[in-house]
Amino acid sequence: MWKRLARNLIPALMLAMTIGCIVSIGGRAQAQAVRDITLVNIEYAGTKIWVPGSVVVKKGDTVKIKAINNVKSDPLVHGMAIEAFGIQEVVNEGKPVTVELKAEKAGIFPIICHLHPAHVGTQLVVLE
Repeated sequence: MWKRLARNLIPALMLAMTIGCIVSIGGRAQAQAVRDITLVNIEYAGTKIWVPGSVVVKKGDTVKIKAINNVKSDPLVHGMAIEAFGIQEVVNEGKPVTVELKAEKAGIFPIICHLHPAHVGTQLVVLE
């Protein structure tokens, strides 16, 4: 009796585990990620820049950007804007600002200081 039960039960358990793995993998492939990014405004050789370089996310991701202004020279306030996503924030020195966006379109989108266009920005890269 045990042999017959094991002979029938083991293939059924293996089938159930295989289906569970396939469903689990499929669910993960479609899940959208939440990306936490920190951008820091610094002054290097007299130029104000947002670092790090390009921020790369996937289309559909929720992107949370924490902007920190570490520039100690005048002016003490700088901007952080991503025009394509309607983001435009003023970031005071020592007072971080967090913005959130849904990366609903693919492409390369400039991240700039809208208060001081001569400052060096970075970019948000949204992959398909």
